[in-house]
Amino acid sequence: MDEIYDVIIVGAGASGLICALECARDGLEVLVLEKDPQPARKVLVSGNGRCNLTNRNVSPTYYYTDPALIEKTLAQFSFQKCWDYFTDLGVLLTEEAQGRVFPASGKSTAITEALKTALKEHEVDIRYATQVTHIRTAAAQFIITTQQKDVFRAHHVVLACGSYAYPQVTGTQAGYQLAQSLGHTLIPPHPVLSGMCLKERALTRLSGIKCQVRTTAKTTPPTCAEGELIFTNYGINGPAVLNISHAVSCALENGPVPVEINFFPQLENPEKFFQQRLAKFGNRKPKDFFTGLLNEGIINLLIDFKGLKKNAPINTQDTQRIFATLTAWPVTVTAMRPWQEAMAAAGGVKVSEINYNTFESRLHPGLFVTGELLDVDGKSGGFNLHFAWASGYIAAQTIKEN
Repeated sequence: MDEIYDVIIVGAGASGLICALECARDGLEVLVLEKDPQPARKVLVSGNGRCNLTNRNVSPTYYYTDPALIEKTLAQFSFQKCWDYFTDLGVLLTEEAQGRVFPASGKSTAITEALKTALKEHEVDIRYATQVTHIRTAAAQFIITTQQKDVFRAHHVVLACGSYAYPQVTGTQAGYQLAQSLGHTLIPPHPVLSGMCLKERALTRLSGIKCQVRTTAKTTPPTCAEGELIFTNYGINGPAVLNISHAVSCALENGPVPVEINFFPQLENPEKFFQQRLAKFGNRKPKDFFTGLLNEGIINLLIDFKGLKKNAPINTQDTQRIFATLTAWPVTVTAMRPWQEAMAAAGGVKVSEINYNTFESRLHPGLFVTGELLDVDGKSGGFNLHFAWASGYIAAQTIKEN
C-alpha cells in the first residue's frame, strides 16, 4: 500500500504491453496487472497464429469510428512507425498480399517473445492471475483493488483490458465495468469479424467450399466486400464476410439482414459474358454449361435451386435466371457467430470521452483508455492490432511527459 507507481496498466494485451515498455524505457515505475496466467493471448492467436500485426494501407477508411480519431492516431503512429518499432525489437517482418504484415518466422510468438524480452530487460513488474475489481480516485491518485484484496496506488492508470471478443483467450467484460464505474459511457458491444448464420439451411450442402466473391449487405447504406468466402455448416465465413460484419452485426438489432453474393466479381459485364457463353455452349446441359466456372457443388445446388432440367440443353431464359442469381444470390443472415468466434467487438467506451491526441480520459486526468476497450473496430487485415499498438504507444508518450 505504501508504494506508489508512476503508472499501473490493467491488461497485458497489445496496447498494454507496448504502453508498459514505452513507459519503462523512460525510467518510470510500471506495474501491469493481468487477469490471465500469461500475457498477450489474443496476439498469439491473431492471424491464425501468425500475427497480422499491421497493414501498409492503414487509414481511417478501414475503421468504424470517428475518422478524426484515426487520423490523429496515425499521425503519431504510422505504418512505417509500427514496422520500425518491431524491427527495432529484433523482429524480422514480411509483407504479404493486400499490405498485410507478419513476422517472417510465420509465428505470432516472434512478436510476443520480443515484447516479453524487452519488458524483462526494463524490469517491468507484471503480475499475472490478478483481476482488478475496483478503481477509485483519491488526492490526485488512483487506488486499485484486486480480487485477491491487494491494493495499489498510481499517479496514472491505463485501462487496456480489451473487449469481450474471444472470451476463451482472455476476452472480458471487466474493462467495460471498470470504465463505467469511473463514469464513462459504454456503447453496447456486439461481435464483429466473425462468421454469419444463414436462414437458408440448404446452403449447408456447400460446407467447406471456398470461392472468390463480392458480398453486399443490404444495410443503410449498403456495405460491400470482395475476397474469399467459405461456406460452413452454419452459414458463411471468410474475408468477404468478415469485412461486412460490422454493418451486418449492427443491423441485426432490427432483425435478419439480407446479403447478396456475386460469384463473378471479376467480370466487368457479366451479362455479356453469359450471352457469349450461351452462344458458344448453348447446346450443353446445365452442369456442363457451368464446367470451368464454378465449384461443382455450387453448380449442383444452383440447378436444384432454379429448377433447371438436368438433361435438356440450357436456354436463353435459363441463362437470364442464372445470371440474376449468380451475380446477386440472396441469403439471409439471422445471427452473428458467438463471441467465442469473434475476432473483435464493435462498441465499447465512447470515444468522445477521451482526448484524441493522447487517449487520456476527459473525465479523469491521469486515466487512459486504449485498444479494444474503446468503441473502435477495423476491418480484417491487421488494422485492429495496429490501432492497439498505436493507442498504447501514444498514451505512454503523454504519461512520460507528465
